[in-house]
This record gives sequence, C-alpha cells and structure tokens, in this order.
Amino acid sequence: MKIVKKLEINKPIDQVWDVLGNQFADIYKWSSLIESSEVSGNPTFPGVSFSIRSTLTTAGPTKQELTSFNPAQHNLSYKAIAGTPFFFKSVNAKWSLAKAGADSTNLVLDFEVKFKGLFFLLTPLVKLKLGKVGAELLDDFKYYVENGKALARK
Repeated sequence: MKIVKKLEINKPIDQVWDVLGNQFADIYKWSSLIESSEVSGNPTFPGVSFSIRSTLTTAGPTKQELTSFNPAQHNLSYKAIAGTPFFFKSVNAKWSLAKAGADSTNLVLDFEVKFKGLFFLLTPLVKLKLGKVGAELLDDFKYYVENGKALARK
C-alpha cells in the first residue's frame, strides 16, 4: 500500500532542507505527533552522525533507520524498525524536496506499507488513518518551516 502526500512550502529549498535533513533528529520540535526524539547508531551516510532515530509518539515509542540521505538532491528515506503495528511487515518513508520557485519548495512524502499475510484486508482502514497522520505531519512541518515555531496544537 502506498500513500503519497504533497504540498508547497513558502521558503527556499535550502531552508526547508535545513529542517528536514540537517535537523532530522529534532522532529519533536515541530511535529504534534512526536513528544521526544533522540538519535543513535553508527553513521552510514556522509554528513550524518547517526543511523537511527528513536521517537516517543502519542501512540508510543518508535524507531526509524535511515536508508538514504542525499543533501545534494534534497531527499532522505527511512524504514521503521520498531513501534509499528504487529500486522505490518514493513513501513518505509521517503521525503523529497524540489525547487518550486525562488522562495518556494515542493515537498513529497511517500509512505509504503506492506502487510503480513491476510492483514492486507485492512488496507482501506490503514490508508485512511495513515493519510490523516501524513496530512497532520506535513501541516506541522510546513507551519514550522514557514513560521519558525510549532503550531499551537504542539
């Protein structure tokens, strides 16, 4: 199952990448879904001093492992390694930025979820829930990047 969310952010791509990539460990500063985050693990990509981000979310603890990190192309991806529902086989996410104008950036968040066995029958329900989570995450991100502070719901 794939979910793709897109939005335009009214800031130059380098400023957006600064929050998305350079401050990847600091998701707790802007996401209303994340209470805290910390990083660990041996570095696997140049310019990144960790490979794992652990978060405490409103639904419990999670861990993500970076699978790509490319500042030149303004994208990164990661896979969930802990904290997903038992019926998920895998969860992967890719965040990509593209210059939309001198002072604007297009962001694409691409989620991919694979289910265990017959749990694929939950696809419509999971797609609805993850779609809402993705929209909230992007709204939080956009507001933080454009305004330098988190939304009031944070």
